[in-house]
Amino acid sequence: MLKRVLTLIFLYFAPFAVVGASENHLISLCYHDVKDVWDDDPATVTTERLISHLSWLKSHQYHPVSVQDILDARAGKKPLPDKAVLLTFDDGYRNFHAKIFPVLKMFNYPAVFALVTRWMETPSDQPVQYGDRLKPRDDFLSWDQVREMMASGLIEIASHSHDLHRGVIGNPQGNSQPAAVTRMFLKDSGGYENDEQFRQRIERDLQRSSDVIFRRTGKRPRVMVWPYGAYSRETHWIADKLGMTISLGLQNVINRVDEQRVIYRYLISGNAKLANFVYGLSHIEEREPIRVAHVDLDYVYDKDKVQREKNLGLLLDRVKAMRINTVYLQAFADPDGDGNADALYFPNRHLPVRADLFNRVAWQLKTRAHVNVYAWLPVLSFHTSAPDDWWVQELRDGRAVASRNDYRRLSPFHPQAREFVNEIYQDLAKHAHFAGLLFHDDAFLTDTEDVSPAALRKTAGLSPKRKLAAKINALTGLTADLAESVRYYRPEIKTARNLYASIIMQPESQQWFAQSFANFMAYYDYVALMAMPYMEDAERPQEWLGGLIDNVARLHPAALKRTVFELQSVDWRSQEKIPQRELMQQMELLQRKNAMNFGYYPDDFLTNEPPLMMLKETMSLEIFPFGD
Repeated sequence: MLKRVLTLIFLYFAPFAVVGASENHLISLCYHDVKDVWDDDPATVTTERLISHLSWLKSHQYHPVSVQDILDARAGKKPLPDKAVLLTFDDGYRNFHAKIFPVLKMFNYPAVFALVTRWMETPSDQPVQYGDRLKPRDDFLSWDQVREMMASGLIEIASHSHDLHRGVIGNPQGNSQPAAVTRMFLKDSGGYENDEQFRQRIERDLQRSSDVIFRRTGKRPRVMVWPYGAYSRETHWIADKLGMTISLGLQNVINRVDEQRVIYRYLISGNAKLANFVYGLSHIEEREPIRVAHVDLDYVYDKDKVQREKNLGLLLDRVKAMRINTVYLQAFADPDGDGNADALYFPNRHLPVRADLFNRVAWQLKTRAHVNVYAWLPVLSFHTSAPDDWWVQELRDGRAVASRNDYRRLSPFHPQAREFVNEIYQDLAKHAHFAGLLFHDDAFLTDTEDVSPAALRKTAGLSPKRKLAAKINALTGLTADLAESVRYYRPEIKTARNLYASIIMQPESQQWFAQSFANFMAYYDYVALMAMPYMEDAERPQEWLGGLIDNVARLHPAALKRTVFELQSVDWRSQEKIPQRELMQQMELLQRKNAMNFGYYPDDFLTNEPPLMMLKETMSLEIFPFGD
């Protein structure tokens, strides 16, 4: 009863929650099949629910727009109306004509219908290969129906690819991953598609899809709807070259159509009730709290491949049971625990590959444990035989010498060193699917560093204040370049970077690390704050943590929303586990003080430390607004 009352209250006030009201802002909705009776297919809604959604949009002054409206707004000819919305329907089901088209005509609403041309071209007496299943050809539209709907002027036919709506083998372990954004693992050669092979495969497919639609309808598609919402900048440019200047992905955002080249769509699933639909639409860009387990891939690795899979199974079961939403996953090998990358867990041009493992584990975590995986990688600390002048140098006894810090770091000022690191990040992005980057805590320079030749060319003669700014900017500028390189292949990744707690507690320590909280807030989606009292030799850990939270809250209006507090589950001074009750109290303190983004390092899934039951009680996320 209470839930119903709250729902009614929400719907009463919902008209005041104006979404997408600014000029040339757009919300796009992604539907799939529509049926009169729901059959538990999460990708479908009933006809009744679709009508209720469109009725709500109409009664609350939302304005469905066409593809031409969007192109005109991009060209500066005519802005989009307030509260513009683009309706899209994927996969080309027969019910597009039988159920959806009549509803759209009733409302006089334009929409985009996305067709997989291989399915459309399947003979009527043969089944359609739909992923790993077979479906009757009659489940999908005929070309006569397509032409009839196009003639109405309401329906824009988009390409959903010719044959990319499927998986291809993406790693040696045999994971099936989206064909449009995966370098195929070629079992015969034991290697991967190279860049040219990949691009040719994508271009051939999109060209064929465009040709089929043109031959069947007389019009080439202007819109590319990427299967599974998975695309990259390189594939978007291929589509653009073929005349599909609008790409549609999947993400809950409000689009700025005169700035974005890709339009993101809010996926409607699970036969969404009207209350859920309205809630989602009114909170379309709301971020849920981050709850993170920070995982060493070295714990999964074993020389015995069978044992590796057993270890992976333990990790997956544990993360899934936690009901968290994020894993920071090590992408480099560090068996001696010094924080420097001895090898990598993905194919690359520069370092040994301990095992081609990162893509496998990240994909399994995403698809089985349903978490966002951030690739955790050093910024500067890679073991390589680079020339001496590539490395960070420090002043010692008035002389420039190689830095003796535990982290042996490449200089962020050296152009060849920067390119070396950049290529490592590019190779990671080519060969793995992940949601974000966590930049390691090796991205710092002490007050006596960096006096390498490349650094001095940038900082010699500067005042102490300007020299510090140059060092800070060199580090953050490098990470910005790395993120941009990764986004060429994984456009939607988020970024986080480890920050030392002393930067918050002792402002003068900016000089000691060349780090700044304000700078981090400007450059990264999240600040991964190392909230580790024992590492800081705090005499009263709980009091220290409370002070840290308070200081963060004072520094920036959005600080608590964008800071992830990383607790320590091990006291590295003694190598003893942090007591369960103490770790729980720290997590509870964070929540009491509205620091809702938090996690811990390390997670030892092999020995169940920290204990799973404590983690489930203290940090699980279970949010179901207006659920069934």
